[in-house]
Amino acid sequence: MTATYVYGLVPAGTRLPEGLTGMGPGSVGTVEHDGLAAVVGAVPEGRALGSRADLLAHESVVDTVAQAATVLPMRFPAVIDDAGIVDELLAPHRDEFLAVLADLEGKVQYTLRGRYEQEVLLREIVEQDPEIRALDQHVRGLPQDVGQADRIRLGELVVAALDERSTVDAADIEERLRPYAERVSLSATPLPDEVITAAFLVDRDRAAEFEEAVEELGRDTHDWLRLRLLGPLAPYDFVTGR
Repeated sequence: MTATYVYGLVPAGTRLPEGLTGMGPGSVGTVEHDGLAAVVGAVPEGRALGSRADLLAHESVVDTVAQAATVLPMRFPAVIDDAGIVDELLAPHRDEFLAVLADLEGKVQYTLRGRYEQEVLLREIVEQDPEIRALDQHVRGLPQDVGQADRIRLGELVVAALDERSTVDAADIEERLRPYAERVSLSATPLPDEVITAAFLVDRDRAAEFEEAVEELGRDTHDWLRLRLLGPLAPYDFVTGR
């Protein structure tokens, strides 16, 4: 019995892009059952899966399929015995998977990441906040080994100002782009210079419109914000538990 890698699920009858290759030997194809199909490929022989190259290959297959078809991505890595593709995956969960595919029909994901131009933002914070400006000028005039308490206080004020500013800016970005998306999924932004990391579920027919809205946002904020848009992608952030 051989094993097969499952990249994702699509409606039966979906035509995959020509020349689609995955992480193993041979081409990527489908296994169909009662209106549902698994996008599958061979598993590399003799090695465990889990490398960055494997993950990138998984995402490449799923995102390429998503360019033209509705796809439900499987969680990486997803290996199953050949005999179990229908009996263990497709047949028992058919109705559930078809319902999710129907919900995602015609939609793709865009992931937007926004990061401050740190020097520009810090300069604005110092200029706009009288307390921070005064404390900054004070510690600049002190020897390096003097005024430790004031330096700590300055750092705390700057961090608080950054948090407040990023909260406002993230809300503004979401408000500008939400009208072009069906749903929005916000992620935590753990780094001080990160403003927003968000996934937007966009109707494929409105993809160009959404991209133009992001470009316009970038033009309006280019002095102090760097945006990175990924997509169209499979809707990773809008499905659960595969």
